[in-house]
Amino acid sequence: MASLHAPSPSPRTLRIEVMPLDCGGAAVVVELDVAPERAWLKAFKRALSDAEGLELATAKFDGRFVYILGVEAGKGGTAHRVGHVLAAAGQRGRPAPSAMPVPVPVAADAAMAIGA
Repeated sequence: MASLHAPSPSPRTLRIEVMPLDCGGAAVVVELDVAPERAWLKAFKRALSDAEGLELATAKFDGRFVYILGVEAGKGGTAHRVGHVLAAAGQRGRPAPSAMPVPVPVAADAAMAIGA
């Protein structure tokens, strides 16, 4: 049976790596299963700027990879916070429920066609 909804524009996260930098701070690399769509990229940037402890970080995108730079050193739970940003981007990147197509059952189409 075919799905009633369009596929989600949100890519799945394959891995998150946090690496300390010699100059201080940390960098985060996120690998996604597919290259994200533009709406998801914009949603990710908004979610990143809203995330506590990641407000000053910047994101660079290269196909399936997201590079987050400017993460403060010494703040624990960086991967966890980035995971929350990824989840928020997935929610923001989805079309609004009113914008999603609503399937009409075949029986209703037939009843309307015969005037029942």
